[in-house]
Order: sequence, then structure tokens, then C-alpha cells
Amino acid sequence: MYSYYRQQCPPGTFAYVIRPGDTFYHLALRYETTVSALISANPLVNPNALRVGQSICIPRQQIFPACPERNYYTIRSGDTLYGIARTYNVSLADLVEANPGINPYMLMVGQVICIPLATPPTTCPPDTTPYVIQAGDTFVKLAQRFNTAVSAIVRANPTLNPTALLVGQTVCIPRPSQTLPPTKNIPVTVEGTTEYRQARLQRSEQGYYIYVLNNFKFTGEEPRSDLLYFAFDDRFDVRIERISPDANIEQLRENALTELRLIGTPHEMKGEEIFDPFFRNARFFLHASSTTVSKNIIVMEIDGSLFRFTMNLPHTEAAEGVVPSLYAMLKTIGIR
Repeated sequence: MYSYYRQQCPPGTFAYVIRPGDTFYHLALRYETTVSALISANPLVNPNALRVGQSICIPRQQIFPACPERNYYTIRSGDTLYGIARTYNVSLADLVEANPGINPYMLMVGQVICIPLATPPTTCPPDTTPYVIQAGDTFVKLAQRFNTAVSAIVRANPTLNPTALLVGQTVCIPRPSQTLPPTKNIPVTVEGTTEYRQARLQRSEQGYYIYVLNNFKFTGEEPRSDLLYFAFDDRFDVRIERISPDANIEQLRENALTELRLIGTPHEMKGEEIFDPFFRNARFFLHASSTTVSKNIIVMEIDGSLFRFTMNLPHTEAAEGVVPSLYAMLKTIGIR
């Protein structure tokens, strides 16, 4: 005999006890919901290991909101409309307007909402082409289709989240170039305002290139590292190392944590904690700070190569402009 303990389920769902032969797929069909909605309503349940007698929560049937582009999203535990709006780069007001039947203060796990189309950029930067996102598109697929690099697409679309693309959204695709220009204007965002500033091409003996802004210096170091620093205060610097693709990431992480503990308590930044979407694909992004300085250690892949960035950032008035400039220059790194 099975033990039919019925758990307390959140609003908008009801309890169900697993029977022989049940799967999330069959339950989704039976109760006119989706597998993703079932998974969201049962975050602690392994859908591939259901047990007879196990109690789960099933979302009640709901009428999906009208969504012209069919950009639907299923509410998960901990979601808020504010957080969803930030993830998809839409305004909170537009998100509420697109879901008139939703109480923004009482979201229910498994509930389906409509994500309105984000406002497309009015113009694309020079040497890029506008492209409208289709169903199934990803930055990886677009890079392969248009003979460019994922990092180049990310750099051309600094306000977009590559993991939350919307059908109908306009992105800027870099045009393939046979030669690199000796100078180009790169975007630098300071306190929410983006300016394009001239930077000059520099090549590293490690086999990569970078565009360096005025008032910054770039020089080779030994062994196999380069230094990018602010000309008027060289305490602001980034050590750039191109490391083996076979490197042990966990060992690199442990070494970085040991180094950061000399500054303060290390913290691993993830998701929206990382302010710039370009760096959200990092293998890890570690941070520590003291009363006088912050230090970041980032390991990430760019154009198929693995890099380690060690950033020293003093707490001075100059940091407001220098730190965004350092990040902007790192985003220009490429392999050619």
C-alpha cells in the first residue's frame, strides 16, 4: 500500500500523488500544462526519478496571456516581475501592461506570463548589420551563420542578455573583416551613459589583440602575461594571461581564492551580480575588497581561448571612470 502524504502546494497549484507509470510529460498532457511548469512548481523533485506515492504540485490550468511574439515565460520559485524585467531588458511597466490579468505582488510558481518585445536599438554601431531574432536563434548559431565570434556579437550588443533573447528582437551582427583597423571607437559606459571613445590596436605575443584607450598603457610581462594599466595611476591595472585550454578550472579557482584572501573575504559573483552581460559567461568571476582596494579575478573563454584577468582597482575618485574603461578594453580582446 502506498503512503499518500499530500504536501502543501503554493497558490495556483494542487497536490498530486505519483502513480505507477507517471511521468512529467504524461502529467503535463493530462492536466493541460507544460513540463517546464511542472519542473518550476517542484524545484526539489527529480523529474527523471519519480517515486510511486511521492507527492508533487501540479499547476492549475490557466489561460495564457495574449503574446504576439509568443515569448512566454514560466514563473519559478523566487521570481519577481522586477527581476524578470531586468533579465529580459524590458521595462517593468511594459511587463505589467503585457500581463493585465497578473497580480504582480502574487506571482505563482508555474504561472505563464508574456515577455513583451524589448525596445530594439535605433541604430547599430559602424561595421555591424541589424538582424531580427527568430525562434531557436542563439548567439552561437548566429556567430556560425555570419562568420563572426560570439564575443564580437556580445560586444556589439552591450545591453542584451545572450541567454534571454526574444523572438522579434533586433541585434547587431558584426561584419567579418579581413584586417583590423589601427584605431576604432569602443563603447564605455559610465553611470548608465555610454560614450564611444577612440582606442588603438595592440597585439600581444600571446597571440591575441586588444584595443587600448588613450591614457592607458599596454605592455608585455614575463612569463606569458601582459599588463594593462592607467597611465596617470598605475595602481589601476589588469594582468592578462592566456592560459592552456586544458587548465584545471577548479585548481585555478582555488589559487584565485588564496590570492584574494590576502585582500579580504572572497565572493564569487554570478548572474546579475555581474553588471556586464559580456562577463556572465565566465568560468568564474571572483571578487574581494578591503578599505583601500578591490581585486577581481576572472577566468573566461574568448574566441575559443581561455584567459585569466587579474584586476587591481584602488578605491579613489578616479575609479568612477577608470574601472569602466578597463572593462571596455577587455571586451575588445580577440584572436587573429
